[in-house]
Amino acid sequence: MLRAAASRALLIAGVLAALVALTAAGAAAREPHRRAADHARSSSSAPASTSVLAATPYMGWDTYFALGGNYTEASILQQASQLISLGLEKRGYRYVWLDVGWWHGTRNAHGEITVGAGQWPRGLSWLTRTLHAAGFLVGLYTDAGPNGCGGAGEGSYGHYQQDVNSFAAWGFDAVKVDFCGGAEYHLDPATAYAEFHEAIEHNASHRPMLLSICNFQQPEQYGEDRPPLEESAFASYSFGPSVGNSWRTDTDVGTPGHVYFSNVLRNMDADAAAPQAAGPGHWNDPDYLAPDQGMSATQFRSQLSMWAMLAAPLMISDNLTKISANSLAAVQNSEVLAIDQDPAGVQGTLLSSSGSGEVWVKPLLGGSRAIALLNRGSSPIDIQTSAEATGLPSAAIYTVRNVWTHTTGSTVGAIRAVVPGDSALLLRVSPR
Repeated sequence: MLRAAASRALLIAGVLAALVALTAAGAAAREPHRRAADHARSSSSAPASTSVLAATPYMGWDTYFALGGNYTEASILQQASQLISLGLEKRGYRYVWLDVGWWHGTRNAHGEITVGAGQWPRGLSWLTRTLHAAGFLVGLYTDAGPNGCGGAGEGSYGHYQQDVNSFAAWGFDAVKVDFCGGAEYHLDPATAYAEFHEAIEHNASHRPMLLSICNFQQPEQYGEDRPPLEESAFASYSFGPSVGNSWRTDTDVGTPGHVYFSNVLRNMDADAAAPQAAGPGHWNDPDYLAPDQGMSATQFRSQLSMWAMLAAPLMISDNLTKISANSLAAVQNSEVLAIDQDPAGVQGTLLSSSGSGEVWVKPLLGGSRAIALLNRGSSPIDIQTSAEATGLPSAAIYTVRNVWTHTTGSTVGAIRAVVPGDSALLLRVSPR
């Protein structure tokens, strides 16, 4: 065990000499992960069936807000080393995802994807082997259409099986399939994603691969009936569970450096529309976590709180070499993550609202409840509910755990607090 852990540390350190001490210290302290378990779950904090990909919402880091479309082998490995040294990998953030920008639409005479040697000097197979040796899973990006959100030719239409075979042969564990080109070519999302799913199921390497569906379109985004409701993100829940492991439920929360709390609330509302579709192996996806991208520290903490209540995939998209202390403390909070990763796999729902105040409830394994008191406004308000209203069994007294302050109290039934603006009070409540 120790010899294998040391080998993993040396592997990363050899690639990024400047981070030798940092990476080695983080890696040598842990036992190596088993690959079968890596495919079966997205967090080390919750048990899951070994036959299900993303049995709990998958977690990791994505390039989109963090690096835009401009990154290389060296910058990806640097971010992976940060995931280890900051303690995020051991908390469950184990997917390293190459979003738009890893490929620029080129193919050879046989139609196979080609990548630039300047960006990937040792090739993508070498990259995945290196990241796997460090305990990570690796994802990448394409589009359902012939073009992608990053430019011409950056999609897989007409090459679904060929591209999936390449992705699997290179050792990738997940693929995000966007819909910029799909919308441009008027593809039917349900049909396109079902075909992509079939390509994954029949890949030549027989490799399990997670499918992230990214039809981000809002109804009539491009004009009257373009797209209609049934082809928008609002309808992806109707086919997503049968073909994918997650599906976007609204448009993006923003662009790099320009993510606003109003957009986070909008995406939260859209994601909450079909909680029955979520469960082990298939999750509603309200978009990435966006620390340091325009929101205040309070607003980002509220985003993380509500994403945990929604049982959403938790993909950090921030440059981890520059992440703020407040953001880092938030994404490191294991008690918050445990609510998202609860093995019961139940998505939380809105229980009640009054003015800008809302009460959200998520049943947890063992009978406890996660309760969020959310203030969507800018001024402090009093928000209240009761243990009985949240579905907790009758008890003489209840334990109330504030998972942000790590403090424990009790109540005979009333759950009430003055919640500051843009804030979410996140509690774990259980009968004694």
